[in-house]
Amino acid sequence: MSSRRYFVIDPGFEDFDSHHSVVGDALIREAGPLKKEILVLASNKLELSLKRYEDKIVPFFATPCYTNNLNPLPADRENALADNFMEELSKLFQTYDINQQDVLLIHTGFSHLYLGLAQLFASVGKQSSPKLIVCGMFDPGSQHIENTDDALRFLWFCKNKLSLSFLKRSIFPEKIVFATSCMEYKKGYQALIDCPVHIHPAINYQSLTHINVSANKRKRLLLYVGSIKKDKGIDFILQNLSLLLSEFRHIDFVFHWNTNSPGIRGFPNVNVALTTLSNRFSNLEILFGTLGKAKYDLLFNSVQGVVASYAPINYKYKTSGIFWDVLRRDNCSLLCSKGTWLASESLALEEAAYFFDYEDVSSMIQAIAEWESSERSGVNNNNAYKKMICKPFSKWIFSQF
Repeated sequence: MSSRRYFVIDPGFEDFDSHHSVVGDALIREAGPLKKEILVLASNKLELSLKRYEDKIVPFFATPCYTNNLNPLPADRENALADNFMEELSKLFQTYDINQQDVLLIHTGFSHLYLGLAQLFASVGKQSSPKLIVCGMFDPGSQHIENTDDALRFLWFCKNKLSLSFLKRSIFPEKIVFATSCMEYKKGYQALIDCPVHIHPAINYQSLTHINVSANKRKRLLLYVGSIKKDKGIDFILQNLSLLLSEFRHIDFVFHWNTNSPGIRGFPNVNVALTTLSNRFSNLEILFGTLGKAKYDLLFNSVQGVVASYAPINYKYKTSGIFWDVLRRDNCSLLCSKGTWLASESLALEEAAYFFDYEDVSSMIQAIAEWESSERSGVNNNNAYKKMICKPFSKWIFSQF
């Protein structure tokens, strides 16, 4: 047994069709060759599969990660969840005899989880506490209120500042690493905790199983991929799918419909409709179910463009794993809604991207036409920022301390 163990604190890991699974799998895979001992502590809702590292993933936490439709919780509810989380962490420490040689990682969390962590570390004491890596997954909020839309972000800023500042004070500076996934978030988190915040690689990083780029003469465009969520524009795409197929007969469209995603419950008849469309149009390919790592890599390596028709109201400050999957492939371009984080980050990185107005089919058609007529696919901007984002997240984690 190694002297240093890694414990991934992940109450949001409730199923295998999410970024939580991708991160956990990657960390476990990387730990083996590096001879690191790792354990992923997931939600107790997770149903294990023998194919999924059953000895390395433990359903543990009853405290939820995602609450209140991602809106700030009332103070009494937040404090109650933080207390519950602290109790579960105390049990975890006792069960595995966690000590100052060990490393805890929380890569996806909200203020109530940070508050519970802070309470636990304060009770353990700075001398005896393990090391901690905190990755800010979500928008830290804003300390400025310029309009009514900023009120919610200001509330998140206050909650995050209280919990993360408490956490910072509860542990020696040399024992904690604060990091986040983009420059915009970095500025926000530094304003919260008044200490250095690092940029970490995209947490959904997976080494490419197949690096060969498709040699198809016809361009392929991925219209939808991933979990089924309404704020990812799925209704709009389904409503206009036949129009797009008719408008661009010379483009091969790919549509991923994850029948294992919890969101499918809101779309009871789509399976049949998609099958009917694929029989009617020769330029449509439907992929059903969960995509394993190899299939996912093959899919992204086979397309020259990916559409992200995300709602600006939800994704103005929200990051996207799809963005990073496209970023790592120089032969692939992003087509996304204006007013989203994906659009602003594309501009910041000077990547080849095409933008359209949200839920405006004419604007989307124009963006697809511009992408289709362009001779270039993607841009290889190897600046330091992009290089860091595109590194393996797991290796970065294991290189800390």
